Amino acid sequence: MSHPEFTRRGFLHSSGLAMAGTAAMTMGLPGLARASGAMITPQRKALVFIMLDGGNDSYNMLVPTDRTHHKQYSRTRGNLAIARRELLGLDGPDDAAGRSFGLHASMPEVQKLYNRKKLAFVANVGPLVERLRKEQFYDGSAQLPLGLLSHADQFKHWQTSRPDVRENQGWFGHFADQLQPSLSAHEIPMNISLAGHNIQQNGAHNLPYSIKSEGSVGLYVKEEKSQLNEVLLDSFTKLMNEDYAGDPFMETYLGLTRDAQAKHEVFRDATKGIKAPGRFSGSDLSQQLRMVARTIKAADRLGLQQQTFFLRYIGWDHHDELLNNQGYMLSVLSRALGEFQHSLEEMEIDDRVVTFTGSDFGRTLTSNGNGTDHGWGGNTIVMGTPVQGGRVFGEYPSLGLGNDNLQDVGDGVLIPTTSTDQLYADLSLWFGVQDSALNTLFPNLHRFTDTANGGRLGLFA
Repeated sequence: MSHPEFTRRGFLHSSGLAMAGTAAMTMGLPGLARASGAMITPQRKALVFIMLDGGNDSYNMLVPTDRTHHKQYSRTRGNLAIARRELLGLDGPDDAAGRSFGLHASMPEVQKLYNRKKLAFVANVGPLVERLRKEQFYDGSAQLPLGLLSHADQFKHWQTSRPDVRENQGWFGHFADQLQPSLSAHEIPMNISLAGHNIQQNGAHNLPYSIKSEGSVGLYVKEEKSQLNEVLLDSFTKLMNEDYAGDPFMETYLGLTRDAQAKHEVFRDATKGIKAPGRFSGSDLSQQLRMVARTIKAADRLGLQQQTFFLRYIGWDHHDELLNNQGYMLSVLSRALGEFQHSLEEMEIDDRVVTFTGSDFGRTLTSNGNGTDHGWGGNTIVMGTPVQGGRVFGEYPSLGLGNDNLQDVGDGVLIPTTSTDQLYADLSLWFGVQDSALNTLFPNLHRFTDTANGGRLGLFA
């Protein structure tokens, strides 16, 4: 078996041992794997997905501030309601129902981005198999997402947008299958994860490339001269260049290790010397986004045009102590988004990057005492210079309960008025996906395109 020749120099200036790279997968993605013709137009763009893992209570993130609707919000939320005077005001226009909006006080950076028209919200979005009314929810006449209200299932559905099946391949993965049908040992995948293995970036033939906030990782031996280091370097060189053709296990193991090391050296060299301008705070999320900014800037060196990134910010399952815990986490998110967008603008690459958030589900509008329980529809963020910012897209729902809310199926669990298919269709079109390929990419999308604008949200001009 042929493999790259590894030298002593190749092991220096590296850090740790990576499980990375791309592997062939034997199972294809039903309905997606090989559509005819080019589905994606290559262009210099990047999508950055931040998963708010656990279920963000997004109706305390984006809150109506006009007196009528805030009064309804306060009555429903009870002890979890945020006073009007504490909310950060957002510039208009008001929505179709005459509601003005404000943000949780912990999000001044997001407020500034929204008012600068660099950020928008999509209201009451979630996984849907088909449109439904709450009477259909009660009588079982409409198909619901599998495992509704389940962390594991909804977390997966947000990554695949195929809630009628339990699928382990995502739409970012399909991008890679189309744009990178085969990779050499030295090529970096377009799908880069700062959260390890994930479903969203799994393809039929591709897996994400995992990095850390410090960058890629590979085999490391200290550069200081010593007898021990000399022995280690010689051992590594011999091991990596040995021919184990008669031992399938060793050859497979070393093949993966060689591939990971080769990719690490390419990634390390491509990002070396690239700085992300501006100050990034010390949170894991901020430091990860700092690395994302550097990697996008290094796209040409990496031989990439399109890139996707997957990040996880864990800990949003606030059944208790919602007000304190969510306030802190929203401040971390807001600060990280502000720092990231500022850095992209300083590097003059902000016109080719869109960042968006998702979360397992929204939460109940009603309090369980000191927190909220699992819900369904919620509000999410889309950020970037290409976005038509300063707007709330979709239909922000009534925050009443029972008969006062057509979306409430109990305790303020809201049926989404916008599907993840619609959100992802807008993002995919911006990324370069052909309109004719959307129904292949998202098989349920046609069920949400019966409106005057064809189901499009209009996130991009």
